[in-house]
Amino acid sequence: MLKPILPNLDGLSLSQLVAQTIVVRTTGHLFDHEIEYPVWEATQTQMEHYIEKLGVGGVILLGGSGAEVALRCQSFQAMAEIPLIIAADIEEGVGQRFSGATWFPPPMALGEIARTDVELAKCYARQFGQHTANEAMAIGLNWILAPVVDVNNNPANPVINVRAFGTTPQIVTQLTQAFIQGAQGYPILITAKHFPGHGDTSIDSHLSLPVLDHDLDRLDRLELAPFKAAISPETVKPVDSVTTAHICLTALDQRHPATLSKPILTGLLRQELGFEGLIVTDALVMGAITKTYGPYEAAVLAVEAGADVILMPADVEGCIQAICEAVRIGRLDKHQIQSAVERIWRAKHKVSGPIGVGPACHSWEPAEP
Repeated sequence: MLKPILPNLDGLSLSQLVAQTIVVRTTGHLFDHEIEYPVWEATQTQMEHYIEKLGVGGVILLGGSGAEVALRCQSFQAMAEIPLIIAADIEEGVGQRFSGATWFPPPMALGEIARTDVELAKCYARQFGQHTANEAMAIGLNWILAPVVDVNNNPANPVINVRAFGTTPQIVTQLTQAFIQGAQGYPILITAKHFPGHGDTSIDSHLSLPVLDHDLDRLDRLELAPFKAAISPETVKPVDSVTTAHICLTALDQRHPATLSKPILTGLLRQELGFEGLIVTDALVMGAITKTYGPYEAAVLAVEAGADVILMPADVEGCIQAICEAVRIGRLDKHQIQSAVERIWRAKHKVSGPIGVGPACHSWEPAEP
């Protein structure tokens, strides 16, 4: 059960505030010997240290069964003095990552349906969002790292590809809006990714940094359209969070990838587009970041750029110390950290409540197409 009362920000030290911005990755399996990615996934002993001693703000899970994940989520929440946000990359439903749950076809399948019957595709996308949120809550997750709102208009894209809902901004916007509407019937966090658009790349950012030379008119017309719809209060409730892209967009920043770019995260997303939710880095262990920036400088640059949540830093404790040191020497303003934690806690208030009670326990009936 999540603890419904969050402490006053003034009662937390700088390191405790910074820790709340960190999301660490571990396995959904119950036992350490089942860890599939030991470089990226923390052991049980490490998780106890991260949650009980450091006070990290969240966890991202991969692998295991739905039943195992439910036990893991309950265990982690019991360890935490401050409620955790617990996330998973479940772009194809909960079963994509955790056995025993529903694994849907990739989102691009709905894009193909939309070519001939967009209303039917929207109906399916809405049910897709409903079912994903329902099953996620049932096993203790409270943050869906989906939908992908990238427009996959580059057929050579090795990293987005079928994860996208389509190849045109019109189809992607309509289907992602339907998915968001379905999921927002539940008290769970939703994410739009990867800002400002990872669809027209031919390099996998897990391995290296893609560079895009699109002008601003093209960016506004194509890549940004689904993001604008996802964060606009005029269509549906804005998504709770936006995940950044590890891409270099030269029209806005020739020095830094979007994840580490103040002109893109603060200037474009926060100020120009008016997004008020969580800005979340993509995983900082990806090659697009690690090949150029050390783990500590990357974390500091991400906060400096305007990120609220640091996802999967390579050295959790070291990154907390690096961000704290940046505050102490005046490179970062403590008020920026406090503002990030305030946004994180607004998100945590949304999902606070007992696990296994409420919409997640309701029967799910698909709507008629």
